[in-house]
Amino acid sequence: MKDRNVIAWAIISMVGFIVLNFLMSRPFVDSTNVQMTTPEFWHTTLIAFVLYAIPIVLAALNWKPSFYFMGLVIALYTLSPISVIFNMWMDSGASFMIKALMSIFSLALMAGNAYWLVLALRLRLRQQKIADAKRFAAKK
Repeated sequence: MKDRNVIAWAIISMVGFIVLNFLMSRPFVDSTNVQMTTPEFWHTTLIAFVLYAIPIVLAALNWKPSFYFMGLVIALYTLSPISVIFNMWMDSGASFMIKALMSIFSLALMAGNAYWLVLALRLRLRQQKIADAKRFAAKK
């Protein structure tokens, strides 16, 4: 699965999550449900980095099943922007501008993750066609 676009968009997803996590830890969010301390921020960032890095490295090493694990990680971290949108509009006392900007950033991150899925599905289809061509060519 040595596909640069899939790997690049996985890195974009990871960076987007870390930025969103950092923004949610700032005081301007003004939410009682999101009171993240600096050590908690670094702890969640480290976990996200490790969970993203493992399938990215495996993909760079051309281990074909790695994009399944990467898909699971990206799906898991797509829940975060959904949570941000709900927290911003249901619980935050921040200004309308902050709520709108955080929501737009969350939606952009979800769109990026959806685009990663499209790229991964295209890659899977391409790999399946190659495998089918080899299998059917061997039967002739």
